[in-house]
Amino acid sequence: MSSTDKGYIIQTSGSVNNKFSSRVSASIKGRTTFSRILLFVIFIVLAKPGLSQGFDGGLLAGFNGSQVRGDLYSNGFHKMGLLAGAWVQTSLNDNFYWTMELKYSQKGSRMNPSKKNDYYLYIYRLNYIDIPVAFGYHNSDYYSFLMGLSFNYLMSRSAEDSFGKIELSQNLHSWEIAAFAGIRIDFEQMVRRDWASKFKLDFRFQFSALPIYTTNNKLFYYSPYSQFNSVISTALYYTVDW
Repeated sequence: MSSTDKGYIIQTSGSVNNKFSSRVSASIKGRTTFSRILLFVIFIVLAKPGLSQGFDGGLLAGFNGSQVRGDLYSNGFHKMGLLAGAWVQTSLNDNFYWTMELKYSQKGSRMNPSKKNDYYLYIYRLNYIDIPVAFGYHNSDYYSFLMGLSFNYLMSRSAEDSFGKIELSQNLHSWEIAAFAGIRIDFEQMVRRDWASKFKLDFRFQFSALPIYTTNNKLFYYSPYSQFNSVISTALYYTVDW
């Protein structure tokens, strides 16, 4: 199958320099915006004791199972990836809370070689910085539900198949807006130990609210013009005492 069939259009010469300059400029702007958001989150975490006694925060780490809907290989959440970062949270009242996170998240899609696919390997790697903002509802003292939007910046990308690396087109967007929903459980309910009171276990599903890639390739079965990240994640949240 050719690169065009996969939805990856190899860039030709002509306006390469102009496209390269535009790409560099967009990358610089994206990194500047991300740096400002990063500093804002760090400020909230460090300033927590002076802001309010209702603020909590800490670290998180976990795993993603992901696929890219629309890339012709999305037949399951086979692309495993890491996620890690920091979080802050404050209560709005007895039942509702607001939370914000900053995390590195590995996404993409994968098709492992098998007899069914003629032993064809395909790996699509997308590495993002995710900035989720969510509202949560405490259904009990032991677990809560949450939902929100995540604003994500693409840090790096790559693709390869059985024949080697695939050159990606520039139609893949640097920014992603995704919607997500999940449940958060007190880890102490699963592990009856004093130290477990500082941990929460988070399960969530995230899906791109807007396409991450646009193309005119009519072969795309999910949409004739787009691709979407689809991610199931599990993470452990640790509360840091200031």
